[in-house]
Amino acid sequence: MQAGIYTGKPSVDLNKDELRRTVENLHNHIFKYKRDADGQFVFTLSEGKLAREFGLTTDSISGKRLQDVLQLCSDDIMSMYEKAYDGHVVEYESTMGERIFTTTLSPIIEQGRVVEVVGSSTEITERKRIEHELQEAEELYRSLVEDTLVGVYIAYVNEHSFVYVNPRMAEMFGYTQEDMMRLGAVDLVVPQEREIVLKNQSRRSKGDRSPIRYQFHGLRSDGNIVHLEVLQKTTIYKGKPAVIGILQDITERKQAEEMVRKSELLSVIGQLAAGVAHEIRNPLTSLKGFLQLMYSHHQDKQQYFTIMLSELNRIDKIISELLVLAKPQDIAFKERDVVPMLEHIIVLAETHAVMHNVRIFIHHEPNLPAVMCEENQLKQVFLNLLKNAIEAMPDGGEVHVSVRREEDTVVISFRDQGCGIPEDRLARLGEPFYTTKENGTGLGLMVSYRIIHNHGGTISVTSQLHQGSTFEVRLPVS
Repeated sequence: MQAGIYTGKPSVDLNKDELRRTVENLHNHIFKYKRDADGQFVFTLSEGKLAREFGLTTDSISGKRLQDVLQLCSDDIMSMYEKAYDGHVVEYESTMGERIFTTTLSPIIEQGRVVEVVGSSTEITERKRIEHELQEAEELYRSLVEDTLVGVYIAYVNEHSFVYVNPRMAEMFGYTQEDMMRLGAVDLVVPQEREIVLKNQSRRSKGDRSPIRYQFHGLRSDGNIVHLEVLQKTTIYKGKPAVIGILQDITERKQAEEMVRKSELLSVIGQLAAGVAHEIRNPLTSLKGFLQLMYSHHQDKQQYFTIMLSELNRIDKIISELLVLAKPQDIAFKERDVVPMLEHIIVLAETHAVMHNVRIFIHHEPNLPAVMCEENQLKQVFLNLLKNAIEAMPDGGEVHVSVRREEDTVVISFRDQGCGIPEDRLARLGEPFYTTKENGTGLGLMVSYRIIHNHGGTISVTSQLHQGSTFEVRLPVS
């Protein structure tokens, strides 16, 4: 025979002893069974390390009936052996104590009928343990993501829409999760800030993998705006570059920061106001006295003196308001019902309202709790807010004053139908000398904020252009 020529025959014959040794050393349990003359299933082969471990080698069980050897097996498992002998490949799992096994039964068919079935059993205890741990980890991860209080999303770097958003993120924007999957990040940002998102998307598409954190104003499905902060980083999701992000609603945090800023500002202005008011009031008193004396001797210039006295009185009023901003005075707080105070204020403001063609309505819940307050100071706040609401409607309209309870607070609301306040000016309301009125000083609202702050309450405002504004005073119940 020439070298390199294939004769079609194996160079080495695998004899029966070698085949038996191979089967005996398999880690699995290899076995065969068939029907005997009485129609009973009997083992014809049983080898492998598992067979030796359980004492089920061919020498010990060959020729024995399946139901005798597998007497602890259930009827369901025995039916699997019947099914395999009917010509079907069968797979099933079984347990022995804390150990788990998988078994495959394959029929051997000769001349159209099953003559024998070969089976293979493998222990899968460790695999099942790992699968169980992975499943628990996945369920924990899913629970953390699905139930977390922050928004979580995944989006491919080079695609428009989201791959995944959790329920909290959908809730932030007022959409369902299904609706969110059809949107992209740009769709959820106010138009004037979309350039920020596009710029970051460009960075990602160019391969930038560094974490990115920024704040933006989100646009909800109902048109409202929320203040959000996002932290995102690049990862690989299903083989493609993707961005995973965490989104947090910081609207309340921003409001709290603004309240702290205003509180600190009030404190500084209060200290300044005390000194300024004291220094101005003394010379102002002298000026008013001399002016009145001159007025009595120069009747021909009456209109000039009238204007000068009016302006001096206006300065005196501003000084009085500045003094309220000084360090807190000793105030005697008493339990008072809010509704009678409001009714009294409405009576005082009625004439002013008629002059502006404005009607005032009051609504309140029954059995409202009392609040601890200094009555005159609260009346000053209510009168100031009511006058502001009236003057916001030069062409007439309605002011609705309402009182309700929310948990441990009483909420007093003043809603007008005026021109509204632009959003960029809302944040500055209550600052000294900042006003939306042509002849205002801005001190009225600032004094009101200070009084309510000293009562442990808050003032908030919402407004829409050409639809009106709502000021809400929240006071703790007694």
